[in-house]
Formats: sequence, C-alpha cells, structure tokens
Amino acid sequence: MSTPDHQQIAVVAGVGSGLGSALCRRLMREGYAVAGLARSSAEFPALLAEASVQGRIFRGFICDTTDEASVETAFSAIETALGPPRVLIYNPGRFFQGGILETEGTDFTEVWRVGCLGAFLCARRVVPGMLEGGGTLIFTGATAAIKAGAGFAAFASAKFALRGLAQSLAREIGPRGIHVAHVIIDGIIWTARTFHWPGVTEQQCLSPDAIAESYCHLIRQERSAWTFELDLRPDVETF
Repeated sequence: MSTPDHQQIAVVAGVGSGLGSALCRRLMREGYAVAGLARSSAEFPALLAEASVQGRIFRGFICDTTDEASVETAFSAIETALGPPRVLIYNPGRFFQGGILETEGTDFTEVWRVGCLGAFLCARRVVPGMLEGGGTLIFTGATAAIKAGAGFAAFASAKFALRGLAQSLAREIGPRGIHVAHVIIDGIIWTARTFHWPGVTEQQCLSPDAIAESYCHLIRQERSAWTFELDLRPDVETF
C-alpha cells in the first residue's frame, strides 16, 4: 500500500507503551503516515486498530536499531510500503543504573549501542532522502545528557554521546534543509510501568501526549526559527 502523493511519512523508532505510542498517535492525527519500529510487535496491534478506525495509516516494522542490516531491511520495507520518510524520531533508550564496580563492559556497550549507535544508523539511512526535499530528525535525550549523576556512568555516557551526535548533525545538515533537534526529558514519563512505581504520582510525571505535542511543534517550525534543543519537565520538577 502506498500513500497519497501529498501525505508525508514519519518514522518513530522505539515504539513502546509510553512515549513511542503517543508519538505515533499524535503524528497520525497530524496527517502523517506513520511507520513504527520496535524490537517486538507488542504495541503494533493497538496502533493498527486505532489507525483503521480513524482512517489513518500506521505500519509496524520489527527492527533492531543497533544492527545495520536490520535497519537497512526495515527502512527499505518502509520505503516500499509507504514512501521516503520526511520525519525520523529516535526514541529508543536502554536505562541502566549501577556503580562503576557493578557495571560490566557488556552493560556499558549495550546502553551506548541502543542510545547512540542506533540513532546514528537510523539517521544515516534517512538523510540521503531528506537532502532533496528537507526533513526533521528528533532525538529523545534525558537529563543525564547534561548532568551525569553518581551510578549513571553507562546511561549518561550514552546520552552525552547522543547529544553530541545531534549537535554535529545539526551543524552539518541543518544548512541543507534538515531540522535536527535534541529533546531533554527532565523527569519521569507517566506510563503503564511507572504507574506501579511506589511513591510516584501522575502529577509528578511528564504526560506522553504532552511531550508528543511538543515534538510536533518542532516538526512544524519554520527554518528561520528552528529550535535545536528543547527541555521538557513537569512543573513540580526541581532543576
């Protein structure tokens, strides 16, 4: 199934039950045909059902973003099914907390591969198609990208690296019509998982739908006033 000539394609990498799904839903309402990438198809049926009821387009693709062959397979399938993407949101992340003596080299490497290498592979795959007609790359960051706490050596290193990747890309391809943005999520996102965390209330957390609205604002920005970095937090968060 191809999309109408006027309909643009958005890819959301990292479709989980929280922010990833919210981004897909918001982009569909914005009029995009949306391709979701995830290591499992757990969230795809609900998004497919919603898209069908609402007359939207959603397609789910299994992809390990840390594997170059898997990325190539997924994006080739997206281009065949829908068309060339004009928006890529890179949302995967591997959370890890542990002191230097509790963190194995394999832990450190895996967090970096998911948090940064995957972003590089996905961006490199879509940029050639965006150079002709423009596009938007948005990377989901975290407070750890600018402030590394004790016990977060692996996670913070990956988020610092992601921020550096985004900065470099913004300077390289921004002048060529591709908007690159890095979003710092400063706080806990309210999801089905965090619902069960002791002492955590919805009022203390970021709403996935509200975050998705801010992402859409970035996508809509005119190139004369692009935002590179946006930080989002609930009003009760200290910073």
